Amino acid sequence: MSGSIFLETVRRNWRGMLLWGLGIALMAAYIVLIIPDSKTLQQYSSLIKTLPSVLINAIGGGDAASIGTPAGFMAYGFFGWIMLVMATYGVLAGLNITANEEDRGIMDVLLSLPLPRWRIVLEKFLAYCVIIAVIVLFSVVVLIWGIQNSVALNSIPISRVLESSLNFIPSTLLVMAFTAFVAVIVRRRTTAAAIAAVFVIASWFIDTLGRSAPSTDALRTLSFFRYYDSSGVMQNGLVLANVFGLLGVVVLLLVGTVWLFQRRDVGV
Repeated sequence: MSGSIFLETVRRNWRGMLLWGLGIALMAAYIVLIIPDSKTLQQYSSLIKTLPSVLINAIGGGDAASIGTPAGFMAYGFFGWIMLVMATYGVLAGLNITANEEDRGIMDVLLSLPLPRWRIVLEKFLAYCVIIAVIVLFSVVVLIWGIQNSVALNSIPISRVLESSLNFIPSTLLVMAFTAFVAVIVRRRTTAAAIAAVFVIASWFIDTLGRSAPSTDALRTLSFFRYYDSSGVMQNGLVLANVFGLLGVVVLLLVGTVWLFQRRDVGV
């Protein structure tokens, strides 16, 4: 029965994987179609120039000149905001690891099988890792297609698009692991979902507040969006310290989830 939970999780979620992947691919396509319109970029850049520098930093724009370039607009318009969508999926996936089945009374049936509890958590988590990677792949295909078929996008290195797309994964896994960890503590999925949502929103707010003024920049260390840094990755590539730092926290949360799940009664 090795890998049975993994395969069953993928089987049950392949339709959702396709829908999420297509939805994010459509968002990528929208950005790809807008960028070749130089007038739109110029108007957007002119609009940003009228804003105070504090507000520009708060929305993650860096500067008006960079947003007015294809790479800058893609970093802000797609990679900057899509992380909130991926974080939402991370919350839903985290709930599916234990909370949803436990809340519905299905977990008792699953635990009646000759399966150790750690396998249930680990195989489901790994299955959602694969699903998240496939969802990201949809947007990668669309973005690379846009770069190869548009003169206006030729200035964007494909390597930067690949790195920026891979940059989704550690933060999404962090949200998923945090949600799963909270779910084995509070048990009820509605409570776990609320706590996870607050975690995501608070992280985004802290990062936004920290960017708004140099005096509050230290606050950003408390937010995972600080280590996601879509604009920085598009300009300079992945920062491995950030990637491995986030993945390290993911591993700790996953170990904590397994440990707690094995040592408590499952509610019905």
